[in-house]
Order: sequence, then structure tokens, then C-alpha cells
Amino acid sequence: MPFRRWNLQSRLIAAAGVFCLGYWFIFSSRSRVPWKREVGLEYALLDESLGDIENSTLGFQKLFVINMPARTDRRDAVDLAATTTNLKFDFIPGVGGDSIPEAALPPEGSRESIKMSKGIRGSWRSHMNALNEIVHQNLTTAVILEDDMDWDIRLRPQLHAFALASQFLTSPSLTSSSLAPFPISQSPNPEDPDLSIHNDSSLNPTSSFLHSLPLSATTGNVKKDKRYPYGDPANWDILWLGHCGVGFPRSPSSSGSEEVPSPENLVITNHPDLTVPLPKYLRAHPFGPLDALSSSHPPHTRVYHHASGGALCTVAYAVSQRGARRLLAEFGVKRWSRIWDSEMGEWCAGSDFPPSSASHSPSSDPEIERLEEKRRKLGERKCITSQPPIFAHHHPPGGESNIGGLGGGYARRVESKYLRLSVRMNLWALIRGEGGEGMVDQWPDVELD
Repeated sequence: MPFRRWNLQSRLIAAAGVFCLGYWFIFSSRSRVPWKREVGLEYALLDESLGDIENSTLGFQKLFVINMPARTDRRDAVDLAATTTNLKFDFIPGVGGDSIPEAALPPEGSRESIKMSKGIRGSWRSHMNALNEIVHQNLTTAVILEDDMDWDIRLRPQLHAFALASQFLTSPSLTSSSLAPFPISQSPNPEDPDLSIHNDSSLNPTSSFLHSLPLSATTGNVKKDKRYPYGDPANWDILWLGHCGVGFPRSPSSSGSEEVPSPENLVITNHPDLTVPLPKYLRAHPFGPLDALSSSHPPHTRVYHHASGGALCTVAYAVSQRGARRLLAEFGVKRWSRIWDSEMGEWCAGSDFPPSSASHSPSSDPEIERLEEKRRKLGERKCITSQPPIFAHHHPPGGESNIGGLGGGYARRVESKYLRLSVRMNLWALIRGEGGEGMVDQWPDVELD
């Protein structure tokens, strides 16, 4: 084939194309820099391990949304919100509780589960089906979301910060002794056990102290892998990204002194994170109490820690393949007797092999100690969460939400708790292409007239 030289017009067109492509790349890569600064991540702008969070599945293999087939209104809203923020969802059909035969209920706890309402039974089976899909497809990581969830337009920078904390908290090299050089501060825990909404989903006592470590102090102390922005999924089970209330980490009473910082009771702090509303807005339900975070740390602080203090609502959670298998085996095959979020919260607070009194007695046999440590590691359940949540319930127009909470009553106002620049609340502006500048802040720092 004879070689043909490009004429001047072709060269100009090609050059213009390259220029436009280069401009788009530079602009798109820099456009989120101000948002990263709002989340307080100037020091992590060049962290290559976070690159995949920019893709359409947020650095996970898939994003699954549970949706009842009859609720086409919710699916439409989710699809619109997803496409305007470059997310790709796969849908899991929700299950009606009246379609689940008694024989399909796990044997342990079936006397209780058979008494559950149709809604609770259907919710449990829908989440089991989502976990089954993750196991069946052998996905390394995936997120399960409910179809009434919402997120902030600055979701990806928020997840960058979460990923850095998760990398640190799930690192196999993290031990109590390795924490000694870090600038960890101790403060009283303001949680009131009598008012806690999480006691039923954690078997551990409320801690008297909080051990806080700035996120910025953790950088450079973790071995990173660009394949796994949230840390090696062989080292974690659940990333509880969306909830309607979570307790601070609680160490098992058998684990030793709660005054000593440990990976289990450590609280990673990110301040200032301007995507976090002021303390007066930090409540999951309009009739509920303020979250303990409203008084535990300075305003505009987001914290990350083990989800061992109980949690409410399964708005959004990521699972590793390891976590999906463990949850499906435990609650799809072996036992189930309570609402799903309480079951998952208690699971995160426990261990496959609870420590016995004998395991805390020093042994003169190194082999016994090695086997006991191996058993403890195998039984560990690693669940990491964020306060406030990164995904939250959206209470839409057209009827009262059926999300109840502490304090009683139903949510009647159209809103999304915890999310300042909510995608759902700003959906029309996003569809019109107004961008970040056209967003309305639900929870502004300054009262609007």
C-alpha cells in the first residue's frame, strides 16, 4: 500500500484533536483537586493507589443495587443519579417476604425468623441473594446498596480519604506495639450507653476512652497495591459505607485495658473535612438524638474505625470475596433470627473463635502460642466504617419514609441526612448540567435567609 503524506488540513485537524484531548485530561484530573482540598487531602493528591476510585465502580469490581421490581420509580431515580455522577450499577431484584418458604430459612433461629414481618424476611433474603451473586461470580470486591440511598457529589474524594484509613486499619503489620510512635490522643467517649441505639448490635461494652490518630499521620506507613485502593481484600470483610447510626469501636472486655491504643479501638480522624455538616446536623433521624461525633471531635471531622460498636441500617456496604462467603455461610445457611442490620452489626463486633480465659493465660510452649495466634487471626472479622456515613438514606417526596428511628415517628421532610451536596436533592441541577457550582447545600455552615 503506497504511503500517503498528510496534507496541511489533516495535520491541523489531528493537532487540534490532540490538543482537545490533552486539555480534557488536564482539566478532568485537576477539576477534583478543589474537592480533595475540601475533604482535607492535599497531602494525598499524587497517591497512585487511589486511582481506580475514579472509575465507574469506585475501585470495586461491581456496584449492586437491591430494588423491588415493582418500584420502577426508585430504579429510575437511581439510574439518573448514577449516570449524572459517572457510576455504573447492576440491579439485584428484591424479594417479597411472602415468597420465602419456611424450609428456606436457616435452621438455627428459624423459630424466631418465621415470626418476622414480610418486609424483614424479604430484606434478609434480598441481601443474601446479593451476597450469593458476589460469591457466584467470584468477585474480589463489590458494594451492596439499597435503592433509597444517596451520596454527595464529592463522593470520590470522600472515598479517597476512606481508602487511606482502610489501608492503614486493615494492614496485617498493624499491632498495638507498632502504634507506639504515632501521635495518638486520648479523650473521653461521650456515648451514653443508656441512649445508644446500637447496643442491640454489639455484644461489647461501650468504651470509656477514644484513641484518635490524624489520617495525615498514617501516610507512608502502609504497603500499597494499586490493584486494591481500599487495602488487600484478603485482609478485610466489610466496609460499612452507608448506615443510619454507628457506635464508636468497642473492644471485647477480654482484650485487655481499653486505655491502651490498639488497632481494634483506634479512631482515624480527618479534619477539616468540609463535606461533613456542622455538629448540630449530625443525627440520623429528625426525632433522634445527636450523634456522639457531634461532641467527640471538632466540627467538620470525619472519623474511620472498626465497626465493633454496632450499627443501624445497611444503606451501603462493600464486601470482599472472603467477607461475602463468610456472611452467606453464616446467615444464608447456618442461622438467622433478627433484622439484617442487627445481625451484621453483631457479626462485625464478634469473632469466629471468641477468646477463652485459657487463651489469655501465658503458655510456656511457643508452638501452642503460635497456634493460638493463628486461630485468632483466622477468626478475626474486619469491618471498617465511617462517621458520618458516606452513603445515606434519601427521604423522597410523595409520601412518608418508612425509615423509623430512635425517638419514634416517620421522616416527613424531603432530605438526605449527613450529605451536604446531595446528588438526589440536586438531581435536576445535575441533569441540566449546572455542575458543582449549581449545587444547593442542604446543611450550610451559615443559616440561609
